[in-house]
Amino acid sequence: MLDYVAEELSVAAGWRRVLEAYACLAATVGAGTGASETGEAPGSLEWVPRLSRLDGIEPERLSALHGKLIALGLLSFEVSGKSGMQYQLSPLGRRTLARGVVLEGTSDAATPDAEDTEDS
Repeated sequence: MLDYVAEELSVAAGWRRVLEAYACLAATVGAGTGASETGEAPGSLEWVPRLSRLDGIEPERLSALHGKLIALGLLSFEVSGKSGMQYQLSPLGRRTLARGVVLEGTSDAATPDAEDTEDS
């Protein structure tokens, strides 16, 4: 990940929750459509409606996070005549989630490398 993206995300609390919410929505939408023509996993490239609410994130903050994630290239959007604003994770956004990058000091997500170990 580029240093400036990591730096920007380190001060943007809640960014991972927004990306994960879009990934979950895309997987739900794509589950019924099967694999895409590009050979990607089902749901990985689906456009979904804009999130207007997300538990634990104020609406004003959610709007700011959308802007930040778009500016950093983690979230893509399009304006559709029928659906209005639609969003999807960009390739960089998908890679960021897949790597389990956790930069913020909140407990939004656990690092995938952290395993429960017992003291012997």
